Amino acid sequence: MKKKFDKEAIQSISLFEEETNVEVKDFIEDDDSAYFLVEQGKAGLAIGKNGKNIKKIGKMLGKRIKVFEYEENDKKLVKNMVLESNNVDISGDTAFVEVDEKDRGRVIGANGSNIEKVRTLLRRNSDVEDLKLK
Repeated sequence: MKKKFDKEAIQSISLFEEETNVEVKDFIEDDDSAYFLVEQGKAGLAIGKNGKNIKKIGKMLGKRIKVFEYEENDKKLVKNMVLESNNVDISGDTAFVEVDEKDRGRVIGANGSNIEKVRTLLRRNSDVEDLKLK
């Protein structure tokens, strides 16, 4: 899927790449959070020691930063995006993710904002069209 970014998104991506030296594969944001999908094997570098990079970028953008690491394997990509997952099964174009009851709120986010962003990133970067918690 071809991704289109507005001027603000391009500026956020450029800032992130300049500060981290890590390529951004995809990016989405809402009013308080920015979600970056970075190249495979580079999430730790992007985050920085003790979260130094994302804290700095978060202050510069005025948003909470979330970094996900790209993976070609859809199941591994889902696990990278839903860190609280205990088990991931993919059936057709739907990923079913087992999450402990205590972690569900954090995974879903306020009014479903986190899970919707993860669903969007998955649709744009994998064969997964839907994500369901079990």
